[in-house]
Amino acid sequence: MSTLPDQGQKAGYDVIVVGNGALGSSTAVELARRGASVCLVGRPHRPFAASTAAGAMLGCFGEVTTGLLDNTYGQAKFTLDLRAKDVWPQWLESISGGLSDGQDILTAKGTTVLLNSVGTGPIDSGNYEAIRATLDKHDEPWETVDPADVDWLDPDPNSRPLQALHIPGEHAVDSGRLLLRLTDTARALGVDLVDGQALSVVDEDGRARGVVLEDGRTLSAGQVLLAGGVGTQTLVDSVPGLGDCIPRLVSGVGISALVTLQDGTQPESVIRTPNRAFACGLHVVPRGAGRVYVGATNIVSPHPLADPVMGDLLFLLECAHRQTRRNLWSSTVSAVNVGNRPISLDGFPLLGESPLDGLWLMTGTYRDGLFLSPLLAKEFASRMLEGKGEQDLDAFAPERAPLQGLSRDAVVEATTEHTLATGYEQGWTVPTGWQEYFDVTLKPVWAQWADELDPDFTPQPDVLAAARTEPEIAKWLRTYYENSRAKFAAPHPAAPDTVRRHVERAAELLTAVRVPTGRADALELAAYVLEEPSAEATPDAALDAAMTEAQTGMFWALVGRRAEREPLEYLTGRAPFFDLRLDVGPGARVPQRRSETLVAEALAWCTAEQPRVVDLFTASGALAVAVAARRPGARVTGVDDAAALTWARRNARTAGAGDAVAFVEGKAGDPELLADLAGGVQLITAVVPSVPDRVQIAPELSAHQPRAAVRGGWDGLDAVRATAAAAARLLADDGVLAIEHDDALADQVIAVVREAGFDAVASRTDEHGHPRFLIARRSAA
Repeated sequence: MSTLPDQGQKAGYDVIVVGNGALGSSTAVELARRGASVCLVGRPHRPFAASTAAGAMLGCFGEVTTGLLDNTYGQAKFTLDLRAKDVWPQWLESISGGLSDGQDILTAKGTTVLLNSVGTGPIDSGNYEAIRATLDKHDEPWETVDPADVDWLDPDPNSRPLQALHIPGEHAVDSGRLLLRLTDTARALGVDLVDGQALSVVDEDGRARGVVLEDGRTLSAGQVLLAGGVGTQTLVDSVPGLGDCIPRLVSGVGISALVTLQDGTQPESVIRTPNRAFACGLHVVPRGAGRVYVGATNIVSPHPLADPVMGDLLFLLECAHRQTRRNLWSSTVSAVNVGNRPISLDGFPLLGESPLDGLWLMTGTYRDGLFLSPLLAKEFASRMLEGKGEQDLDAFAPERAPLQGLSRDAVVEATTEHTLATGYEQGWTVPTGWQEYFDVTLKPVWAQWADELDPDFTPQPDVLAAARTEPEIAKWLRTYYENSRAKFAAPHPAAPDTVRRHVERAAELLTAVRVPTGRADALELAAYVLEEPSAEATPDAALDAAMTEAQTGMFWALVGRRAEREPLEYLTGRAPFFDLRLDVGPGARVPQRRSETLVAEALAWCTAEQPRVVDLFTASGALAVAVAARRPGARVTGVDDAAALTWARRNARTAGAGDAVAFVEGKAGDPELLADLAGGVQLITAVVPSVPDRVQIAPELSAHQPRAAVRGGWDGLDAVRATAAAAARLLADDGVLAIEHDDALADQVIAVVREAGFDAVASRTDEHGHPRFLIARRSAA
């Protein structure tokens, strides 16, 4: 660790700070306060800097996302933000030269976060809830506000806010005035301000001894701090081999605009949305009477940009007037600024001493550089001058193996969500069906791209997306990953995903392909693979355990078949019915739990103690076996085709029905069917195929289950007519007919049954209130 005094130091400064943005200027000030001789190198106009274009919001809670706090490194970064929040009041006063307490450069009182109708649920709603939960966790004051009561806010009705919360402790400063005060303070403390650009680091015998400027001058020092944002990369590259295992810096290009309102108004607080669509969320920051700063954009670029991209500028201005205040449309754009946020290839800051003795890095802070500047200035001054610090920066040491904040699956999922969110935020007008198609097809694209980049490491979502279209970024990632493997070895293989994680991924896939019960089905398939009796009976411990390789292969094979809409019951080979566990498979209609209501109603109407029962369209034998079990002494005959009866006979044997249940191959419309029972049957049950041929139905029914067990002809009543005719022939006086039918045909089914000679007819509803069942009694002759 380098500390002062350095006995081998040549004539020059104690410390050279390269970069005169918020981070570099703040650190130069703090070093000088502690007695060091400091040189601050940078052009006065700060080309390619992030600070000059920043909204300068002094907040950490408004930046919270679900992804940030889902991993150790994100939590460590947020801890720094929390501590930086408390440093600002004293810091502003300390750089105000005794003229004020520093509050005069605050431009906003608090922050109002909007959840509006522009974003997407997983991102906007998720991040909004994450902000609220984090505020509560850290006891930060906040309040829910009615969006209609937010002063100055007047969005387009199509972009109206749905919810809002106000954080009174998160303010904003004027970044231009902040930088000016830092410069004045540095000058007053004796910091040597050098107008120039550093091109290379002087390396003498494995130690940094200064920098070489573009005009050829060499500045010497005992230590060098590189705090020049994305421009730091040039200096790292100037030392052969130094950057091999330091995540390279790319630029997060952001465009902001200063707008002068025609009506002379401005909000009192910052108004912003949660972070979204690979960017920082729309934010409006007051900048004086009748002036506001607006920002929202982020483009990951291999190199910094000086001029705005037309598409991003149009997008920014469109978002601003539609989502915050409509009369911004008629206001004046006074200035457009371009900032280049430093993003490391693994997405986390580079903070600490490099492998080259005496060379320090303070960059890669992405959107947090200005906000973190007072805290990091104090921390680095302590480390560089005293050899110790207070903050835990170990994870962010510049030379490191890639920090993997999220799993590959999570990165792919987030990349897909943010890609789609970009379209929604820009108001795309694609057909609704295409939106689902995009969701299903994009995820495999990003997953394949991540696999192509590297088998072990995965960059954060915005870098993954950028690397797809920026070959330089892809090349840099591959090189960094290879270098890291050579120096630090390959990462330990990730622990096998838990059953719960597999279920979550499967649920997402099934939901994306329109399986209506995606999560429940994924749980049931997992239970089947684990050899548990059902999803409900699967203990949490089993869900939290890892899946074996064999189980994983079996599970995903089943999920793939379910995604093709093969019935869940065909995949597991089982279906619950009352307390029975029925075997089912191709060739038999899948029994539904709602049919339990039909059995209960039928037995309530049929009072015979030892009834003769016929179950037409018996399929798996569910109703036949259930009736026999619930009315001891009943003799039941199930009727269906040969394929269905294979399953029905198996279920009768499994249930131990014995002679109480028998099966006959036949069709309900056959006038000779069960001729020997004519006039002697007390109860007929039938789940009749009654879906009209012209009606579209779920693929589980239309593509996989027997057509004859589902369709009822053009009007859906063919099987109903056959059943009514068979009942009229087979039932004894006061015999009961119980039919389950398509709920859209309730009145037509009643008419058919009455026409067949039944007077006492009642309709019953299922658990959803749909008229699904008909119960009729045959009158005595």
